[in-house]
Amino acid sequence: MGNIRTHYLEAGSSGPTVVLLHSAEYGGRAAFSWFANIEYLARDFRVVAPDMVGFGYTDKLHSFTDQWTLRVQHIRDFLDTLCIEEAHFVGSSYAGGVIQRVGLMAPRPWPIRSIISSCGGGAFPDSPARRTLFGYDGTLESYRDLMRVLCYDERWHSDEVVVERWKASIEPGAWEALSAPRLARPGTEASPPPPQPNMNDLRIPTLIVAGDRDELRPPETQEALASEIPNAEFRLLSPARHNPHYECPAEFNEIAQEFLLRH
Repeated sequence: MGNIRTHYLEAGSSGPTVVLLHSAEYGGRAAFSWFANIEYLARDFRVVAPDMVGFGYTDKLHSFTDQWTLRVQHIRDFLDTLCIEEAHFVGSSYAGGVIQRVGLMAPRPWPIRSIISSCGGGAFPDSPARRTLFGYDGTLESYRDLMRVLCYDERWHSDEVVVERWKASIEPGAWEALSAPRLARPGTEASPPPPQPNMNDLRIPTLIVAGDRDELRPPETQEALASEIPNAEFRLLSPARHNPHYECPAEFNEIAQEFLLRH
């Protein structure tokens, strides 16, 4: 896509296109976010799931002057390369918030038909869970703590899961690409997070899905986000923390399929 080597997953061959955008924890990539959802959604849709710039097998790049534009343009180029003129977007965590912000832009850089957000957007309060997420130090045990923040069920904290994702997090460039936004020149401070946008202006059909035990974006903040978006729908899945789409895959897949087919 442009001059960025991009890795993506694809399934299904007919129906409207659904673009799945993964979460942004250390080691994050499409295969880790969407393994429980792609095959199901491919029954009715063409599904594509790229590794975003800086993640997975896509080039590890960071823009110190305008990272937002780099990420948004990368997806724009990805859609153009695959000749995707219109799509539904499903985003996990950080990506859910990105899709919402893109949906508010005018002109809109992506052709968004509808939005499903899994624990993305809205308030992201300071908490021990957030400090654990951002405080990852590259060790296996630190990654296990990270997975405890992301997932409720203990099976996601086992070596079978943790070791694979930990290895992904320490691939060349992976830690650096994700940590770069928090770096600052001596004597300066890292850029603050952007202010929360006015979600009343989002006029795209939107479904907000939350985990009932999420400590990063608590369910009450996600329900409040849904209440700000005109005609948005809200669903709470249990038991789940920050990844209800793969902690409760059967329920999430049915909800997502019904919403997407309706729109």
